[in-house]
Amino acid sequence: MNLILIISSESKLSKNTLNYLNQQKLDVKTINNIQEINPSILERVTNIICFPENNNQSLFNLINTTLTPEETLLFDFHNTTEEIKNLWGAVDDIVMGGVSQSSLKIDNQKVIFSGMVSTANNGGFASVRTKNFTKPWDLSNYQGIRLKVRGDGKRYKFITRCEGKWDGLSYCYSFDTDGNDNIIDIKFTDLIPVFRAKTVPEADKFDSSQMYSMQLMLSKFEYDGDYNPTFEAGSFALEIESISAYGAENVPQIFLMGNPSQWQNISLNGSFLRTYAEIPEDLNI
Repeated sequence: MNLILIISSESKLSKNTLNYLNQQKLDVKTINNIQEINPSILERVTNIICFPENNNQSLFNLINTTLTPEETLLFDFHNTTEEIKNLWGAVDDIVMGGVSQSSLKIDNQKVIFSGMVSTANNGGFASVRTKNFTKPWDLSNYQGIRLKVRGDGKRYKFITRCEGKWDGLSYCYSFDTDGNDNIIDIKFTDLIPVFRAKTVPEADKFDSSQMYSMQLMLSKFEYDGDYNPTFEAGSFALEIESISAYGAENVPQIFLMGNPSQWQNISLNGSFLRTYAEIPEDLNI
């Protein structure tokens, strides 16, 4: 690691950039022909520097297919498919005799988890949950889950599992909403092991190499008998734009040299870390 890959050209900016890097005594590997790049080298670099006069698309295609992006979409609710519709369903307190009701509705490039939650008959929660994934997801290369949501001022729970039991140990994280667009980053290390709303301190940490399901919940209870401080019986709504895994390690930062307008038509996965730099001194390496 700590290797800088520079895709050089004959431009003055390219030559000045290479001189600047050498002056900084950084470990630089220069490539003159993109077609000669061995995919394995991309896995060993921390920075990739490109110039607009090169035919960079073949490099970007190689990056898109070879490397893991910093963030990868798990559920993109901008484009809701039949598979997504069939995977998610309501799991409310009626399973315990309550009368709460919820659903996941598709609406204009997002889905809305909404309904009515009631404390009647000792109830008090509503949720939507995926079926168990056919094959558990291996997210061990990432640090956590990122939710892009717009809530209603209430506190919700994100719940996942690393075993296939329907009513087994779960891992939970409570998050607040404020009526605005919110990005909720949930580190795997912050997930709390829980069984039926009671914490299980002796349980192992969440195993991100085998995620079996996901669930979003509005509940009267937090954990171990504590109450949700924002809970109110009645209607609720949580808009969800996307669910991603974020924080992949060893993702190279891609520097696009020159004016940003020169890079408008590139096809590079938007989740790769990219920085525009118009002069060598802009490089933050």
